[in-house]
This record gives sequence, C-alpha cells and structure tokens, in this order.
Amino acid sequence: MMLLKIAWRNVWRSKLRSSVVILAIASGLIGGLASTAWMNGMADQRIESTFAIETAHIQLHNKTFNENFEITKTIDSTNYVLNEVRKIKGVKSATSRISIQAMASTASNNTGVTLIGVDKEMEKEVSMVYSKIDSVSGNYLETKSRVIPTIVVSKALAKELKLKLKSKIILTFQNYNGDLNGSPFKVVGIYKTDNSKWDKRFVFAKQSDLRRLASVPKDETHEIAILVDNYNEAKKISEIIQNKFPQIKSEDWAVIQPYTEMMTSYMGIMMYVFMSIILAALGFGIVNTMLMVILERTRELGMLMAIGMSGKRIFIMIMLETVFLSLVGAIVGEILSYTLIEYLGVAGIDLSSMAQGIESVGFSVVSYPKLDLYSYVEITIMVFITSVIASIYPAYKAVKLNPTEAIRSI
Repeated sequence: MMLLKIAWRNVWRSKLRSSVVILAIASGLIGGLASTAWMNGMADQRIESTFAIETAHIQLHNKTFNENFEITKTIDSTNYVLNEVRKIKGVKSATSRISIQAMASTASNNTGVTLIGVDKEMEKEVSMVYSKIDSVSGNYLETKSRVIPTIVVSKALAKELKLKLKSKIILTFQNYNGDLNGSPFKVVGIYKTDNSKWDKRFVFAKQSDLRRLASVPKDETHEIAILVDNYNEAKKISEIIQNKFPQIKSEDWAVIQPYTEMMTSYMGIMMYVFMSIILAALGFGIVNTMLMVILERTRELGMLMAIGMSGKRIFIMIMLETVFLSLVGAIVGEILSYTLIEYLGVAGIDLSSMAQGIESVGFSVVSYPKLDLYSYVEITIMVFITSVIASIYPAYKAVKLNPTEAIRSI
C-alpha cells in the first residue's frame, strides 16, 4: 500500500508532464476507438443491408440454376418446400421468387436486368426493398391495374433509362418454352438502397404476372429466400435444409456473399491490429517520458537506495507510476471516446459529398459508429499490458543506478 501511495503521488509531482502524457494517451485512444467504431458501424450497416435487401440469410435454387440462370431450372413443388422450411426451428420467414434475365428498354436506352417476380406480402417478410420507396416515389406493386403489368425499378436505373412514375418500360426475355417474349410494364414504384450497382441490376414485378408472361408452370419458382432468427445459425440451418431436400442447392449468406463473411470474420482482428499499432507508438512515448523522469530523479533514487530501499521495491515503484499514468490516460480517453461514439451513433457521419463512390461499393453515405462495451474492456487490458511492458526498461535503468554516484549527481 505504501508503494501504491508513493507511486500515485510521484505521478502528480510534475502535473504538466503527466498531463501531457495523459492527453497523448487519451488522444490516441480517441482516434483509435472512434475510427474502429466507424469501421464497425459501416460494416454492420453493410451486413444488415446485405441480409435485408440483397441475399437474405439462405437461398435455395435448382442445383444448376446459377450456372447460366436458365428459366427452366426451377424448384419443383415450391409450396411444399416452403411449408417444410418454415417448420424448421430457427427459420423466421421464407418466400419464393421467379428470377428471369431480361433486357429493359425505353426510347432513351436499354440495359440488362434481373427481373424478379415476387409474392408481394410474403416478400415483405424477407426483403426490405419495399421500405426503400419513399412517399413521393410510388408504392411496392400496390396498383391493381389489369391492363398492363406493374413494375418497381431503382432510382439508378430510372436515371439511366430516363424513367419516372407511370412510365412504360419494355422487358424482353426468353419464356419457359424457349420463345422470346416482349412485354410493356408500368412503373409504379422507384426504390433506392445503399448499393447502386445492385440497384441497377434488379427490378421487381408481381409473381403472378411474370408467371403468366413467361409461361412458368404452376408451383415452380427459381429461388426461395429465407430469413433466420440468428444469422450465425444460417450455416447449420442451411445444412439441415440441404439434407432434407438433396435435389435442391442450399447456400447460406457466407457462401453467397464471401466478402460479407470476410468482414464479419476480420473486423475484430482489424480492431486489434489497429489499436496495437497505436498503443505501440504510445508505448515508446511512455518509455521516453519515464526515462526522463528517472534522469531528473537520479539523486532521489540514489538516496532511497542508500537508506535501504531494495532494488525490487524501486523497480515496482517505477512500474506502478507507469501503469497509473497509462490507466488514467486510458480512462480519460475511453470516457471521451464513448461520449463521441454515442453522439455520432445517433447523429451519424454524413459523407454525401462522396456518395457516388461509397454507394458503388454498397456502403451507406450516412454511417453510424458502433462499439460494444466489451471492446472498451479489451482496450483497457491492452493499455495495461502496454504500460507494464513499457515500464520494464525504465524500471531496470532505475535499479541499475549506483547509489553513491546517484547521490553525487546534480
């Protein structure tokens, strides 16, 4: 207890120097934690968007469908498969889709798209595309027009093809019988997600309309999309489905989107690497500061040794001073970091000026930093370890002082 009190008092003997070191440690942690939280927030938003918009958690296809997306490569007895999948523990919801490669044409331009035929109500349980249509951009296939099939397109595609609400677009595709079909569709909704490349590729129509136009047999579809309660369980549930329906290809999100799986696997590692670099730099600063402290207190340390204070106690005292200095800096840095991250987690970081580049790789222009409390505990432990390591050399130098020479020094 005596060494603890002495070490704590020694830290504050030079308030200015200690404050500078504490500020340096706190600033490093603020930068490191805020940057890590920003990356975590962007990654989490990207992952959530992938599940809610693009892939769901599990997808089922005909085993050869993904080779060339042939319209005849369907899942037979779709309703039976859907009912059985929904009975599996951990499955939250599931829906079926017809997926056709088509050419979208207007008087201004044409481009290739993937035309998705959805069951409107079932689709809302799995995909959040409907929520990406604002109040002035129409609706999600709500129109009951029987004259012309309706369609939902993205803002990115609408801009490219010069479309607006109630515009007509011609979609040309090969039907189930191998014949080339062309049909007009009326735009009733325009959506926008955070992934502009994905937006340009997918358009949505009613499954009943698409089944009729493409002559797809009843109770056959190309895809079943599944949401589960816990995305970490997707692989296990996918394997259960695969064993139950060996004639169907079941893939979880990690297989469909390996980039997303990589983000979830390596985000924690990236934080450790990033913070290790920052703490290593701070460690060298702490070593330098403590060596200066020992140089200034050479005579004092020599006197302590001369009156009988053991080298071991001197060593522990210097280590405790270093640890106290580091932990105070860590606590200040973490409190300020937590305040900043919580504020930005609500207010968000708006990068609208770089919207085109950010959305082209699937990230949102407004990101919300996020860092769990466990990470703060881990950082505190890392700072403690860094301070202990950084204190060894200065403490060793203090122990090696010659008491006689130290007392004589000025």
